Amino acid sequence: MRWAATLGLAIGLLPAVAAASAPCPAWRERQAMGCTRGYLRVDPAAFVLSTGHIGGAVGGSAGAFRAFDGFALSFGLRAAYEMVDRHAYGFDRTFHASPELRLGAVNRRAFGYMLFRGGYTHRFDAGRARLDFGGPAHAYHYGAGVGIWGRVGRRFLLGAEGVVDMVQFEGKGVAETLTLSLTLGTWL
Repeated sequence: MRWAATLGLAIGLLPAVAAASAPCPAWRERQAMGCTRGYLRVDPAAFVLSTGHIGGAVGGSAGAFRAFDGFALSFGLRAAYEMVDRHAYGFDRTFHASPELRLGAVNRRAFGYMLFRGGYTHRFDAGRARLDFGGPAHAYHYGAGVGIWGRVGRRFLLGAEGVVDMVQFEGKGVAETLTLSLTLGTWL
């Protein structure tokens, strides 16, 4: 019976706690990057260096951002497509899907962070035989990097990232990949 009284008290207090937390204000030009905000971002141009070979990538992510007195974090889901020129072996075409976590410092206009991510990778058939990793393959990747996002105007997000990913192919070794990307997006 004690649990029933405790449950009733807890249910009665929930609306009071919910009413006590103020909602995030609408976006204003000089507003600090606070509250919990959603974001959508794209990487329209990225330079990729994979085990000595050059390529490019495009990608995007969506997630949530939260700032607390100079510290901020964001958690999102990412998808990316990259092509790396393997010269005589053709282009590697690779798809990445992963969650990503950003932790760092924030002020009124900028968020500087460390990035951690890891997830699924699929390399498509290049059409030519590959000596090092073979044809199409499933893999997983994990990576770390740094970056900065800035708020321009009310909602526009502009930034850059540098990330090193380790792509582990099933029984075929690890491919190290450095990605430098431009980020464009919007705060929701």
